[in-house]
Formats: sequence, structure tokens, C-alpha cells
Amino acid sequence: MKRIFSIGLLFIFLAGFSGAALQAETPLDKIKFPPLNKQEMPKIDKTVLENGLTVYLLEDHELPVINAVARLGAGEYLVPDEKVGLGNLTAAVMRTGGTDKLTGDQVDSVLEGVGGSIELSMRSTNGTANMNILSDYSDLGLSLLAGIFRHPAFAQDKIDLEKTSQRSAISRRNDEAMDICIRQFRKIIYGKDSPYARHTEYSTIDNVTRDDLVAFHDKYITPENVMLAVWGDFNRDAMLAKIKKYFGDWPKGSGRVPDLPKVTYDFKPGVHYVQKDNINQTKMMIGHIGGYLSDPDYFAMVVMNNILGGSFGSRLFNDVRSKQGLAYAVGGSYTSNIAYPGIYYNYCYTKSETTVKAVKSIINEIKMMQTNPPTPEELKTGKDSYLNSFVFNFEDKGDIITRMMEYDYFGFPNDFLYKEKENIEKVTAQDVMAVAQKRLHPEALQIVVVGKGADFDESLSVLGTVDTMDVTIPTGEKKEAVEATPEAESKGKELLGLAVNACGGLENFKKINSVSEKGSLTVTTPQGEMSLKTTTYELLPDRSRQEIVTPMGSMVTVRSGDKAWMLQGERSIPLPDEQVAEAKKSEFRNTLLLFKTFDNPTYKIVYIGPDKLNDKAVNMIQIASLDGQMTFKLALDAATNLPLAKMYFGQSASGPGDMAEILSDYREVGGIKVPYFTRVESNGQKLMSMSLTECLINPAIPDSLFINPQK
Repeated sequence: MKRIFSIGLLFIFLAGFSGAALQAETPLDKIKFPPLNKQEMPKIDKTVLENGLTVYLLEDHELPVINAVARLGAGEYLVPDEKVGLGNLTAAVMRTGGTDKLTGDQVDSVLEGVGGSIELSMRSTNGTANMNILSDYSDLGLSLLAGIFRHPAFAQDKIDLEKTSQRSAISRRNDEAMDICIRQFRKIIYGKDSPYARHTEYSTIDNVTRDDLVAFHDKYITPENVMLAVWGDFNRDAMLAKIKKYFGDWPKGSGRVPDLPKVTYDFKPGVHYVQKDNINQTKMMIGHIGGYLSDPDYFAMVVMNNILGGSFGSRLFNDVRSKQGLAYAVGGSYTSNIAYPGIYYNYCYTKSETTVKAVKSIINEIKMMQTNPPTPEELKTGKDSYLNSFVFNFEDKGDIITRMMEYDYFGFPNDFLYKEKENIEKVTAQDVMAVAQKRLHPEALQIVVVGKGADFDESLSVLGTVDTMDVTIPTGEKKEAVEATPEAESKGKELLGLAVNACGGLENFKKINSVSEKGSLTVTTPQGEMSLKTTTYELLPDRSRQEIVTPMGSMVTVRSGDKAWMLQGERSIPLPDEQVAEAKKSEFRNTLLLFKTFDNPTYKIVYIGPDKLNDKAVNMIQIASLDGQMTFKLALDAATNLPLAKMYFGQSASGPGDMAEILSDYREVGGIKVPYFTRVESNGQKLMSMSLTECLINPAIPDSLFINPQK
């Protein structure tokens, strides 16, 4: 009975609810919403100090916090081509390198002690600094910020650390297809050498010195090129006094930084392809140059863009994704900047097998935007996409004050955002058609496609002449010229023969077919040193397997001839071609193979001359493949002829660089001498060390260790 009663109550409740719901039912388009509250600009006080520093102050006593953001007029656009990355390095090491009073680590410690933060960065057009600290420590925060701006120490160890970080970023820049697509598209629109499109290379980072950072700072980080906004829990007059105390006597520099460079652009079509065979999803960008915020057409362009590709229910979304099912993601944007033109682009992620069809569909939608007027629903949606998010422009005081600084710097009216809203509300269907016909150029689209061309539904050539783009990352290697005279070659072969004899003799090396080693690997990381256990198996000449035990589990890499893979449990992941190439170079440097084939060499030996290695006299010889594509230097102890180091240009976790393997602790194993300790350095910095605990010559190693489980 109890259960029947409760179910009966439930039916009564649902019936009553349904009746009420039916009575209250109202069509959505009949619901009347009140107008949004009018957004007003908070009162921001502006003061220009005698040295040219512009200060903006906004009292906000909601929280006991002081926030500051500084706009630095300096940007990467001021940097010469051969030193791209200098601006970013300068900003980063201004923060991490400390001041004339505190080291960078001490600055970190002080800020952590009071729950504060200071960060700096620099982009192509300008730099930014941010500070956040409790209001009780406002003097501390401002004094630290002033010290970083005015008296950066540029500690060499922090410069080296930041260079390593940037080199690591370069090494990963081709990992993601869309990153490649965006980068190459910008180069096509702005020009490959434009400050708005260029990027760092290993060589440009290597070219930057501490003196360059000091000179860049002294020339461009000056008070007349800094705008400082502070908002939070303070009294306006007291805060201005503090700013004058810490920044007021900062000497003025040589003047305002140069204007941003102009952009020239020719509307013309182009099809550009980047081959990336390790993906099954094509990434593409289609478009041309964009516009300026000051364009009279800007407001209609915003609405037009939202209708075409800028919103969830756009024409591109509805047709290319929903109706045709061609895209995982599709959209577009007509971007506009203040000081230089933005970019108009449409993007799409599609299966390799629908690549060309997706391109054609996007181009067709662009063309129809010029001929098919927006429906009343589309016009409303196009406006609402902007207007419904307008309120979020005022959600954060920092966004408001940062936007005001940007407008102020370029001479824009502070109320531009309000006028933008008003003008977008006025846009008509006729305005949208007019701007589409004027600003869209479907006959002159630049198309960038990144993917596996062999799987495309059609050749890209049906779209036009194809430009295949090479995105190979230049290594920055500076090849040393070694004079290969007959005398130098004869002396080199003689020294290598002495090394073979010192390590056990040619006959003993000829007998070696397999090697296994166990040991401890100590890797240097930014967080400190990490010790790992490792086991290596080699079947000469070209099969190897390395098993490393890490805190996260075992990592196994295998190479067999031209193939290499990583094992994760039962999964096999093929290694990129670059890593396979590096494995082949490592094999070429294997002294076991080198000594084993001494009487029938497939390499060329040249004597370089005497030298010193860690205060030891050595003889340097160069070993090169017959085609000259692979080289390394071998340092032989002048007294014993034992190899003390291999030196070469190679890859590390932080990118390519000058590598050295320092060899020591030789022990006799199976008739030959083996170095039981190896220290690996990159550009003079320790990367890792390897201590052997066991080395076996000619052990029985099963072939199964070198078979890919997922062929």
C-alpha cells in the first residue's frame, strides 16, 4: 500500500506540473527580454610623468589587491632578421635574471612569500608586463617592478636557460598540423621576412648575446615607451606618489620607438601544400589580407563574418559541417587590427579523403556570400553573435584598462567600443551584401593545405598551380672546413689504427657481433637530475633496442634497419623520420663498428691537429662518410691513443647543437677496452651521464626483441 500511495502522489504531481506547463507555454520568439544595462567606462585617471611614463589609475576597493599591467612599446619588429627572438629573450630574462639588488631566484622567493606575481612577455608588435600583489605589499611590488624595468641584471645562466627553452619550442613547432598551417599562411599574407610572420630559428637564437639584450633594453625599454596601468585597492593620490617614487627619476631615453612597418599586399590566388604523412586529417586555411579597425566598413564586416563563418550557426558550419559532413571543425574570421591589417581566413579540419571537396565547398560559400543576401534570421544572428557577448568586454577591470591603453597609444577614441556596438546595431542586409562584394575576393584566395597528399580525393592541382612548401627546421649547423690533404688523411688513418690497437686490436673487434649493456642513466632536467635504469641490446650492424625504466613506467625504443618504433605496452608507435635519421648517425659514430671495419672502411679519416681536452693533450681526427653527409671528430689521448671524446653536431631534447660524449673509466671486456662512464654535453652544458654496471660481448640476443609487434 505504501508504494502505491507514493506512486499515486507522483502521478498527481506530474499531472499538475504538466497542466501548469501547458498553461504557461509561450513561443520563444514572443518572450520579451528587458534591454541590457548600459555599460559605462569606469573613471580612469591618466597622468604623464615628466620622463614620459604614462600612468593610468583606477580605484577598485572590492578586493585587497593591487593589479598592474604595463604596455611596452618595444616588440620583435625592432629586431634584425639574424637575431629574431631577441625581444622575447630580453623580456623573459628581464624577469628571470634578477636586478642590481636581487637575483632572479630571490625575486621569485620574495614574490612567493607574499603571494604575488610579476610576468613579462614580448610579441611582434609590443611587450607586456603584469603584476598582482596584495595591497599591503604595494610598495614591495612596485619596487620590484621598477627594478626589473630599470636595472635588469641579465644573468648569463638565465639567458642560457631561456635559450634552451626557445630552442626546445623550435624543435616542436612542426608537431601540430594546424600550427604549421597558421604559420605558413601568415608568411604568405605578410611575406616570409615580415616582422608579422617571421619566427625564431636555432641560428637566430644562437646569434643573440648578453650584450644584445643589454643594448635592446637600454634603447627601447625607456619611460617614454612604457604605459603603466594600476587598478585595485588604493588611494589615487597615494598610489601616484608611490609610482613617482619608484619610476619618477627613471631617465628618459632616446625617444619613442619607430612606427610599426607597413604592409603591402597583392590580391592573387595561390595553392600551397605542406606534406605531413603522419596524420589522417587535413588542416587548411583559405583567405587573404584582412582590414583595419578604422575601416568605415569594419562594422558591416563583423556582421558579414559572423554570418559566413564566425558563429556556431554560420553558413560554413551549416553547409560544410552539418549538411555535407565534410568537417570536424570549420569556421572563419575577418580580423582587423589597429596599426596593420589583419587576416581574412577560413579554416577547416577534414578527412584526407575529402580535402579538395572541402576546399571547393568553402570557396563556394564565399562566392555565395556575395550573391545571396542574408535572411532576416541570419542578420539577427550575425548581430547577436557580437551584441550578446558585448557585456563581457567590461567583466574585468584589467581588460578595460588594457584596451584603453591600446586605443590611447594609437590615437583611437576611448569610447570606440561603444561606437562599435552602436554601429553594428545599425548594419543592414544591404550593408552586408555591399561589404561582401567589396571586401571578399574569391578569385584571389590563398589556400594552405597541410596533410597526407597521397590520400587526397583529388590532386590539389585542380585548384591551381601547387607550391609545395618546405617546413624543415634548419639545424643551424656551421660545418667546419677540414683540409683533406694526402698527408692529413695518412696521419688520420695512422692515428685511428693506433686507437684500434689501444682498445684491443682489429681481430678482436672483427669477432664482435652483439653487445648488451646495463647501467644507470642520469638526465639533467630544469627540475634537477633524474636517475634511470637502462638496458641496451645491439645486433651489429643496424639493430638496437633500449629499455629505460622511468617513474612513469618502462620506455622501449627499437631500431631495425630503416625502421624505428617506440613500444608502449602492446602498442607500437613509429618514430618520425628525423629520429630514424639521428639513429643512423649515432650508428655511424659507434666506435665498435668503426674499429671492426678499419681494414675495409666506408668512411674517410682526416687528421685535424693536436688539441687539449680537459687539460689533457689529444690528437683530433675527423671521421666522415664517403658522401660527406655524416661527420664527427674523435679526440684520442696523445699518450695512450684511447678515445676520450666524440664531438659532433646532433639533436638533444632542446634541439640541435654541438654535442660531445666524454669517455672515461676504460675496462677490459671480452678482449676489448670499453668506457664504463660517458658524459654527454650540448653546447658545453651537461645533458646526461651513463654509468655501466655490466657489459657483455657477443651475448645471445633473440631476434624477437627487434620485431615490431604491429607490422
